[in-house]
This record gives sequence, structure tokens and C-alpha cells, in this order.
Amino acid sequence: MIEMLDFGHEIQYLIIFSSVLILPKIIQRFKVPVGITCLSLGILTSSLYPELRHDQLILLLSRLGITSLFLFAGMEVKVDELKENKLPLLKHLSVALLIIFLLSFAIQYYFELEFRLAVIFSLGILTPSTGFILNSLDSYKLTRSQKYWISSKSISEEMMAVLVLFFAMQSQDLKSLLISIAVLVTLLFGLPIVFKLFIRYIAPYAPKSEVAFLIILALLCGVITKKIGTYYLVGAFIVGIVAGRFKHFMDEKEDKNIFESLSVFFGIFIPFYFYKSGLKLSLDILTKEGIVIGLFLSLYLIPLRFYFTNFTTINFLGREVYSPWKISLSLMPTLIFGLVISSILLEKYHVDSSLITGLFIYTIITSILPAFAFETNPPKEYDSTTIE
Repeated sequence: MIEMLDFGHEIQYLIIFSSVLILPKIIQRFKVPVGITCLSLGILTSSLYPELRHDQLILLLSRLGITSLFLFAGMEVKVDELKENKLPLLKHLSVALLIIFLLSFAIQYYFELEFRLAVIFSLGILTPSTGFILNSLDSYKLTRSQKYWISSKSISEEMMAVLVLFFAMQSQDLKSLLISIAVLVTLLFGLPIVFKLFIRYIAPYAPKSEVAFLIILALLCGVITKKIGTYYLVGAFIVGIVAGRFKHFMDEKEDKNIFESLSVFFGIFIPFYFYKSGLKLSLDILTKEGIVIGLFLSLYLIPLRFYFTNFTTINFLGREVYSPWKISLSLMPTLIFGLVISSILLEKYHVDSSLITGLFIYTIITSILPAFAFETNPPKEYDSTTIE
């Protein structure tokens, strides 16, 4: 890595790590999400030191961040709870799927993209980022019922989006599609065997190794799904869903420990994913055309998403919901999924940079809305006295 100043590599990395891990937390008091700050730092760094775009350590840290986040999101899927409320959720997903395809046709027409790329672009616009949303819920003054429906809707939409993304990326080649399906089926049937072997033969003799095992397995499966032409999040999400079906991982005591550890882990590494996403860009991408596209998407699609989410909340739940607009607004952020889609469209399909800029601007706007619209919980007070 090229030396930015006259410091050694250790000092250079220390500066980067301090900026990525500490500075965004300080700025968060001004209601700017951590992801937005890290993304901005990445863009600024890319403009000043473009050599860092290819730094392998930052790449590895970013992959650990995104895979651990989607591992966590997959484990958050409570299949029994989703089954219990399957009717309103299925109605909600039906409307969401219809909007995805209607928007895809509009994007295909206006931006002259082939249909499957228009579908992928639509997913970046419409899919709420579950990990980002769930990580923010405790900061806002929301009721338990509101948090439940925000969680259920975001998880179910993200599951659907991952499935649609998989087929959209593989739809061009039937042979690749069949191979990819075979790989995913192998993962779905093979992972339970791997988990059973781990729980029976390794966990009893290696206490507290569950989190490390889950993260390594999520990263491995993420790499596998990346190699077959999808993305890291697919493999990591599958690992999380399968792990969530085992009592050992979801036992009340183990569940708390594992979830807290995973939350701490992705809390450390996910900022590097945002930073790496920013490194792929530079200030040069802020073209007039891209800014216009981003503002256009925000002006028309944010109200549209809010209206339809509010509509499904009020009409499909079949019960009185307190302040349904809070549920709808909480589901607006698309930060993580939007960045994933931007990366796919830019690196794999070489889509016009103005569209990437537009999606990027739209993603930032949607992701800061709840922070400025909701009343936040007061910060915790800490005891700064010393022990006598």
C-alpha cells in the first residue's frame, strides 16, 4: 500500500481504523447514521488516495462485515412467528413484489436497461435494509408492537429480495441458473448436517466457539455464492436461517450470548463495508445527471413506498395499529441493500455511473429519514468516578 504520509503501515492503518470506528460514533450524536459517515470517509479517501481502493485488508474486513450482518439477519428470521402472521405478510409481500416489477418496467423504459438489470436496480430502491433497521430500533421511541411489525416486514421483504436477486442475476444463462440452484439446494440440505456434527462433536469440547464457527461458515458460504454469480449476502443469509432452526443456537441463554456477540462483531466490521463501498467511488461520480436522477428517485419513490407500506399496514394486519406511519417510515432505509446493488451493477454489469450515483443519493436520503423524523431515546449516563 502506498504510504500516505511518512508513517509506516501500522500508523496508516491506525489512522484509517480510528477514523472508521470512532469518528462516525462521535458524529452520530448529530443524527447522522454511522454508515453514512463511513461511506463519506471512503469517498473522500478514494479521491485523495485512489491506491487504497485495492487494499486487501480493508476488502477482507468489509467482507467480514457484510457476511456477519446477513448471518445475523438470517438468524433473526423467526419462522414460527412469520407463519403465525403469514396472511398479512403474504399480502404485504404480494404488493411489494407487484411494485418491484412495475417499477422494473418503468426503469427499463426510461433508463434503457435490460429487464433483469432493471429488476436488480428496483431491488436497490425498494428493499429495506433489515440489519441497518433492526440495529437502529432501540434508538427510537417505538412501542413493542411497532418494533415487531417493523422487524417482521423488513425480514420478510429482505428474504423475498434475496430470492428475486438470485434469479435476476442467473436468468440470462439456463445452465448457470441450474448449477446455482443445485449449489443452493446442496447448502440448504448440507448445512444442517454440518451444524449437527459441530454441535455433537466440537461444541462440547470447544466451549464458546459457536460465534467463530458461524462467522467462518457464513464467510465460506458467502464466497461460494459469490463464485456462482450471486453475492456474499445470499450464502451468509442461508447460514443464518439454517442456524436459527437449531435449539442449541437459539436456546434462551445461548441465544442471548450468541446474538450479543454477533451484534458486537458486525458492529465492529460493518463500518468497513460502508468505508469500502465509498472507496469504490470518488467525488467525480457526483455528476449533474446523477444528482438529478437521485433527487428524482427520492421525490417520487419515497412517497410511493411510504404510501403502499402504510396501506398494507392499515389494511392487511386486521387489527388496530398505533401510529402506522412510524412503521412505514422505519422501513424506508435502504442503505445496505442499496450499496450491495450499486456494487453489483457497477462491478459486474458496468451500468452507467449516473444511475449508480442516483441510486447512491437516493439510498443516503432514505437512510437518514427516520433519524431526523423520530424522537430518539436519551443517551445513557455513565459513571465517570474512580474506584476508591
